[in-house]
Amino acid sequence: MTTNNQCNHAQAIAREMYHSYAVGKSDYKEQIMLQYDDLPDDDKAGWLNVAEQALPIIGKHALGDVRDYLIGQTKTSTGWKKALYWAGVGIVGAILGGWGMSLSGCGHNVDVTPGRTEVCKDGSCLVLEPGHLSYSQAQPATDTPPIVQAAKK
Repeated sequence: MTTNNQCNHAQAIAREMYHSYAVGKSDYKEQIMLQYDDLPDDDKAGWLNVAEQALPIIGKHALGDVRDYLIGQTKTSTGWKKALYWAGVGIVGAILGGWGMSLSGCGHNVDVTPGRTEVCKDGSCLVLEPGHLSYSQAQPATDTPPIVQAAKK
């Protein structure tokens, strides 16, 4: 679904989350639950709100775990590695601080595995791995080809 030229999956997510809830409750109470379309409007509004907040909540907690990991690494590292981890803490803090603007709309993904965390949006990615932090930013398209010059010796 697209609203104001922005991708909006909230309605579909609300339906799927309610369905998961209804299946769990039905299994527990052995009672048939209403279908999403049959819910009262106030219940639909509640599930829509849950859907709109789900990704930022999950992402906030995942990035909080990454920040805690990086802070732990700064305590045991020295030299440039310590500086690199502190830079990662700063980047994660900036992402958490500006959470209202991140992960809103299409083109985002957050992948968290035990050995790697990758946060990407609109072609820019922050990658955190043990002992390694990298950031790539999408470059704007241009009609001008890059200029390559050889260094003079």
